[in-house]
Parts: sequence; C-alpha cells; structure tokens
Amino acid sequence: MSKISRFTGKMVTLAKSAVSGQGESAAPSGGGGFADYAVVSLHCLRIHLEKSYHEALDLLSEMPQILGEIGLLKAGLPDHSTLVKAFDRIKTAVWRVLLACRRSCTSRLVMR
Repeated sequence: MSKISRFTGKMVTLAKSAVSGQGESAAPSGGGGFADYAVVSLHCLRIHLEKSYHEALDLLSEMPQILGEIGLLKAGLPDHSTLVKAFDRIKTAVWRVLLACRRSCTSRLVMR
C-alpha cells in the first residue's frame, strides 16, 4: 500500500467520524451535494499533495484507487468551484480536528 493510499484511508476514516458521514454516499445521485466527508477528504488530499484545486483534481482523476477509497469515480469528480463552495460551509471545528489528526498521521507515515 502506498503512502498516499494509507493517508487517504486514514483521512476518509477521520473525516467520516468528524462530520458524522458513516454510510453516506460520497457522490450525489440525482442531484444534491457531495457528502461532507468526501469534500473534507478531497481537501486534505489537496493540502497533502500541495496542489491547487485544479491540479489536485487533475491528479486525482488519474488515481482510481484513491478515488475509490473516498467513494468517488473519475466521472463523478466535482468541479473545482464546487469544492471551493463546499469547503466554505464546513465548520471550523471540523477543520481543527482534522488538521491536528493530519499532523499526527503525516508524522507517522514519514517515520515508516
């Protein structure tokens, strides 16, 4: 398992517990918005990859295994503007928890 795959798995788990997204579908079917845990996971990956929204989505579109861990398909990736808007509505408390966990997770991954 690659570092990015381990990171993604950990972030999806943390995001689901932070936003109460257990059992929720990542991508909307027939309208609606993307699940908060999917948005948070994509945002964390964007930061981890140190890329812009456009660049991160472009890279992720070539990573079906990583998208699968989030519960998304290449064809179902949101537009970058959708992510920007969705990030704005995520509560600050969720970001604080995830950023603290990200630091911890990243330091453990680097040590391996």
